[in-house]
Amino acid sequence: MVSVAGAQTALCRCRICGSSSIGDPIAAREMMFGTREAFTYWPCRDCGTLQIGEFPHDMTRYYPTRSYYSFGNTRRVSPLRRAVLRFIAARVIGRGIPASGSKGLATQLKGLGQPWIASVPGLRLDTAILDVGSGEGAELESLAMLGFTRLTGCDPYMPEARAGMTKWGVKLLRCQLAEVEGRFDLITMHHSLEHFTDPGGMLELARGKLAEGGRIMVSVPVMQAWCWERFGANWAQFDAPRHFYLFTHRALVGLAERGGLRCTAHGYNSLGWVLAWSEMYARDIPM
Repeated sequence: MVSVAGAQTALCRCRICGSSSIGDPIAAREMMFGTREAFTYWPCRDCGTLQIGEFPHDMTRYYPTRSYYSFGNTRRVSPLRRAVLRFIAARVIGRGIPASGSKGLATQLKGLGQPWIASVPGLRLDTAILDVGSGEGAELESLAMLGFTRLTGCDPYMPEARAGMTKWGVKLLRCQLAEVEGRFDLITMHHSLEHFTDPGGMLELARGKLAEGGRIMVSVPVMQAWCWERFGANWAQFDAPRHFYLFTHRALVGLAERGGLRCTAHGYNSLGWVLAWSEMYARDIPM
């Protein structure tokens, strides 16, 4: 655990639930690139959310376009593998298979690309999908390879040269969500909501861009007691200062409900690399 040195400007109220019951400050280091800068986070005793005390003035330097993982992560897929992916996806798309505890083909998808497509009921290949915080569009290009045809991504940190239409027909916009035009049947936020200063406002904004009957699917790292007790601020999903918030399940559902949304399903997955890199961070080895 990193100690907090000097005077700290205390967080008076939780930005997620509004509670004034704030715990003691916690310092977390930037370890993805190994700068080891310390950033102060505050825990809410009511909803359990950890949140950064002060937002850095310039976040662009924490998302270097040549080395941040969501940039330059598109990959080539052989025609044979693409055919196999499409065959499997065609049998699970839109079936509403639970995100956790699934068996058979849905489970096999976890090793083949996009397991979540099995958990969204009513999903079709012509569903209009917007991915918020898309990076260079790797998630969307994976969907395009499965046969999805109406795909848009937006990311304010996207390299300028990457914006435009990809060879797979994915529309990439270098902009904020508020600047995106149109309505969408499904809006996804794959590990992006925790990067925004006002996640509640982002959910409300996304809700306003949904077509009738549309859905929002959010993936975020979730605070769990066992993980915190084991790793503390060395937990790799802390990812200071990029992750402004680390939610509990209860906090995230409450945030969505206050924004006029209703949680219809949820699930969990555990990523082996998170545990591995948490051990490395504890040994002062950056990613």
